[in-house]
Amino acid sequence: MIEFEKACDLIFENCHTLETEKRLIEDAVGFALAEDIVSPINVAPFRNSAMDGFAVKSAWLDKCSADSPAVIPISSTSFAGNPASINNTDTHTLKVMTGARVPDEFDAVVPFEDTDYGENEVRFFKPTFQGKHIREPGEDITLGRKLFTKGMVLSRLDIGILATIGLRSVMTVRKPSMTILGTGDELTEPGNELIGDKIYDANTFAIYSLVSPFCGIADRICRVADTKEELEKALDSPHDVIVTSGGVSMGERDLVTKVAESCGWRRVFHKAKIKPGKPVYFAVRGKQLLFGLPGNPLSATVTCSIFLIPALKKMAGYADYRLATKPAVLSPDSVRKSKRKLIWPGLFNSDSGRTIASFSSQKSSAALTALQGTDGLIIQKATSGVTEDMTVETIPWSQILI
Repeated sequence: MIEFEKACDLIFENCHTLETEKRLIEDAVGFALAEDIVSPINVAPFRNSAMDGFAVKSAWLDKCSADSPAVIPISSTSFAGNPASINNTDTHTLKVMTGARVPDEFDAVVPFEDTDYGENEVRFFKPTFQGKHIREPGEDITLGRKLFTKGMVLSRLDIGILATIGLRSVMTVRKPSMTILGTGDELTEPGNELIGDKIYDANTFAIYSLVSPFCGIADRICRVADTKEELEKALDSPHDVIVTSGGVSMGERDLVTKVAESCGWRRVFHKAKIKPGKPVYFAVRGKQLLFGLPGNPLSATVTCSIFLIPALKKMAGYADYRLATKPAVLSPDSVRKSKRKLIWPGLFNSDSGRTIASFSSQKSSAALTALQGTDGLIIQKATSGVTEDMTVETIPWSQILI
């Protein structure tokens, strides 16, 4: 049995970032970048108008007022994508639409609504200033600016920025493929009638819902029978990661570890000094990973969250793949005796600048309802009793899930 921190280190030592692939930007949400992205252009690429209005030299309007407007002839109109050609050397104004190029001889734009204009001339009633309503080249993004860093995971808010700088595709890291196996003769698929001593398979659905954002492919098999032949066949999957639920404890039909090692998997560790999730198993075969998660539903969910998901993030190239914890004070009425590190769902509340954590009231490792309404996981060190102001570590669900 090994400590939680050692188990994490061994997992990270044995999983590797996958190869890179080019993806269209609209298909890149949720993928980690395989390289930094530097803008190849200025945004805006040229001087353009931020308003529909009239381009002027601000000095022409210095002395105008409501009682004494400046009257200036209109020379032509400039549209976005169709700029006007300027040949007039006299004092004149250019009608410009939003996004249209503003020639260098003008230093301000006055909106239509601040003027009185006809077909041939405009009346201006108040002064303006240099740069008013003009977007200069590079105002938003300058040429050569680093916008995204290798390992950053692209969000839906990032895709428009990539398009703005002219990128049609980006280099990303491939997400791992996975198969999720529910082991046990007692399992049946939800939707079926419960017959005899059958129970519904909750674990493969719970695990799938947690890991699918981090996987390129995630196959789910509800039930693998408790036989050597069926397990061997299931463990022969070509996927990057194989996850089993159940079959890693001490029962007579807990066959996963023995069968795995008989068909080429190398054990890295079996059993961690944590609660719930003590029987967790981790093995490798070449570059493939095998996670044997416990059969109790809450145990499977917790070990999936603290071991499997960080490994998937590393494989998918995420820069921040390790769980980031935050300290908190455990509510005295929540302290639980435990010979192992307790990692349990709970609530986080602020009180006088401190975070107060409290465990879910549900104490069964078989009860998925312990997750309902919680803010994340609480890590309590092994303890034999209640202590004052016990410090714990918290992991918000936002650190684990997408």
